[in-house]
Amino acid sequence: MQAFTRQLGRESGVQLNPLVDGSEVPSVGNEDQCFGIIMRATRGRIDRPFKVSRGDVYAKLGRGEPIRTNALNEAWVHVVEALNNGAYEAVVQRLSTSNAKIKYALVKLTKTEGANPTSKYTFEVAESLPTSEGFVLGVKHLECFNDGIKLELHADEVLDDDADQVGNDVLTLRVKDPDGNTLYEFTGSLSPNAKDDYGNSYYLPDIVAARTTNVEVTVGVVGDNAVIVPGTAAYGYNANGFQNWAESDTLICFEEGGTSYTTQDYQRCRENLQYTQFDFSYISSGGTQAPALLAQLAQLAFDTNKQLRFDVPGNLSVEAAIAFVEQLNMGANKTAHLLQAFWTPLKTDDPTGVNPKGYFGTATLNIAYACGRNAVKDGKGFAAKNYPIAGREWQVNRTGITQTATLRGPDLDKLAGAKINPVIYEVYTGGGRYVFYDSLTCAKVESSYRKLISVADMSCSLDDRISRAAKDFLQLPMKVAIQRMNAYLKAVFEGAESAGWLQKSNDPQMGGNAFAYSVKESELNPMDQMIIGYWLHYDGVARAIFQTQTITR
Repeated sequence: MQAFTRQLGRESGVQLNPLVDGSEVPSVGNEDQCFGIIMRATRGRIDRPFKVSRGDVYAKLGRGEPIRTNALNEAWVHVVEALNNGAYEAVVQRLSTSNAKIKYALVKLTKTEGANPTSKYTFEVAESLPTSEGFVLGVKHLECFNDGIKLELHADEVLDDDADQVGNDVLTLRVKDPDGNTLYEFTGSLSPNAKDDYGNSYYLPDIVAARTTNVEVTVGVVGDNAVIVPGTAAYGYNANGFQNWAESDTLICFEEGGTSYTTQDYQRCRENLQYTQFDFSYISSGGTQAPALLAQLAQLAFDTNKQLRFDVPGNLSVEAAIAFVEQLNMGANKTAHLLQAFWTPLKTDDPTGVNPKGYFGTATLNIAYACGRNAVKDGKGFAAKNYPIAGREWQVNRTGITQTATLRGPDLDKLAGAKINPVIYEVYTGGGRYVFYDSLTCAKVESSYRKLISVADMSCSLDDRISRAAKDFLQLPMKVAIQRMNAYLKAVFEGAESAGWLQKSNDPQMGGNAFAYSVKESELNPMDQMIIGYWLHYDGVARAIFQTQTITR
């Protein structure tokens, strides 16, 4: 007999209350090792973002297509290269137009009449399900493979009391890619009333819905017809004892509908990426040169407080590169420090091997290096974000590099004035290398910390941490919320200072400290509004070094 009760009334006894966890503190995830991107791909959902990692990038995004057939295909190169160079995951929103169509793969039972009637299962593609009973299964594959899918069907042999084969309502359905790789395998019943041994639904559409949201299955047969028929390629075993499978040819169930994207298409994709449940800290342009898409990405950076790193076409001259950035007018953005431009006048081998030698942007590679850097954290959970991805230690690791622009002092000065970071050849101790030469944001300032990418990186990181902690403290009593936020801010800022993010300030108002903060009730609405303010002095970056030699007697 147990020694306690969970709810004690007027009787004598011991009430044991549920465990109270006072040890939890706001945690830090790995979102700063991931990036978001809006891109054209030949595979992937079009209705919402999805995650891609190094291990499944080819399965989820398809094989890359040549850039010479469509410049939009450069984004695929960026994603694959980034996942191989430090990025943990990419959150992808696939571009699509209103003309895109997701069709059904239908499984039908075809019967022939005559002296020796036969039955066989056939496969076809239709834009909608038949209105009357004329199909066994309808399969809708929402991952939208341009290159199609294959279906396979099998049901085990079932014998009646006379040892005769009878129809089996339980079948196994496989969805494969065109190369024959199994994407999904489901086993369930064609009967809506079927239950498994635990009393759960064994109806095939329910089995599919419980396993994945990427496939939808509809059963089109009912009653006695809701079985896999004996004597067909989908039933039983062959003479060698192997399972019989009814197999389709490649079924093209998705029509991309062209690549002429409108501003509305870009806006829809931007909103999907903004409100996705997946976390990421950086935004990649994927090498796009479309002003409408870049404008939407800049808006996304503003709405999410995440950094956008975008490419200036590498085949442009210095003057043309500056004109490209100026016509985008990124400096007018309210959060221009979140926007960062990279110009790579380098012809290189395609890091994925799909395209011939050409110009490939490096903004996403810069993000990948940042993601790899962020994976290494100190004891308090801080990465070395005060070290920008620029200079000697961050060289472009591609092959066959040829620099096609000769940059002189005035050229570099003009690029810096336009807030463009060139990716070029530089000489250091130990030899030369191709590196990210500078680390400037698009903020139109000359003597402000906002012009430094490292400051944007640290600032975004701290804002994100504090915002998430503040959400944890919502709906608590005001006094408790203020106490917890004060304790959290103290720990966070002390950790940032010990990591080298923050340095002692010379501002008299800071009193020689690296940080200051305030948490209090709102004077206007003290009953339900808490006001948080914090003042931080970040460490800078040695972008310019002035050297003088003096000869003495």
